[in-house]
Amino acid sequence: MEMETMRVLGILGSPCRDGNTAALLDAVLEGASQSGAEVERLNITDLDIEGCDSCGACDSTGVCEIKGDDMDTIYRKIREVDALVIASPVFFMSVSAQLKALIDRCQCFWVEKFVLERDPYKGRRRPRGLFVATAGSSKPIVFESAVHVAKAFFIAISYDYAGEVLLGETDRLSKHSRDAALAKARTAGKVLVQ
Repeated sequence: MEMETMRVLGILGSPCRDGNTAALLDAVLEGASQSGAEVERLNITDLDIEGCDSCGACDSTGVCEIKGDDMDTIYRKIREVDALVIASPVFFMSVSAQLKALIDRCQCFWVEKFVLERDPYKGRRRPRGLFVATAGSSKPIVFESAVHVAKAFFIAISYDYAGEVLLGETDRLSKHSRDAALAKARTAGKVLVQ
């Protein structure tokens, strides 16, 4: 019996398309691709995402009522892929504003799971989620809030949390530290699709 190709979506939540966060995300996707997965990367700055306006319309349907932006595509991809990697620099102890807007718009998934008690993945393997983050600070505490945001997001969309790849001290990043982080990211990408 032939195995289906796993699909992995990476979302770069950084306004900087070619910085450390992007490099780590690309390394994760490279590792996943080397393990046979089909990979896709979306840049948050290419997406039109309205913020959640807390209208409450999804409270009874599990469907967001905001139309006309790119979230319908994101919702569909979240349902279709086998793994999702969200990548963000840490700004003021959390993910970027652009990525947080996407996460907030996934309130409809939370309603679907915890209010309507639906299982969107019944009959198939639950997708997996990986968090990639960078920060200028060398203090490990700098990632704590952002990791909590990522974990809450993956719980809301009914994904299994596969962990994180974190790279601190990017303000004074040595080549050795960067290379080690990229290697860790590639390995995480391989593990993600096993």
